[in-house]
Amino acid sequence: MIAISTTELRRNLRKYLNLAQKERVIIQCGKTETYEIIPARKISDNEAYFSNPKLLAALKEAEEDIAEGRVREVKDTKQLWEGTE
Repeated sequence: MIAISTTELRRNLRKYLNLAQKERVIIQCGKTETYEIIPARKISDNEAYFSNPKLLAALKEAEEDIAEGRVREVKDTKQLWEGTE
């Protein structure tokens, strides 16, 4: 892993894009923010899946349902859809 400043990134962009193919490249932006260069081919389907706003909203709604007790225990999967109309 290598950590660089935004200034260093601007000066040697191609170098760090190539380096990111082999190792983690972290960009330090100011004192509190950091970013990582990740080649698109290395991003998993899970990351793309969980960046979907509709899915995130549905997950948040499900978490709220669970917190409020709006759940149903299913003991037999054959009866899974009974009473969901």
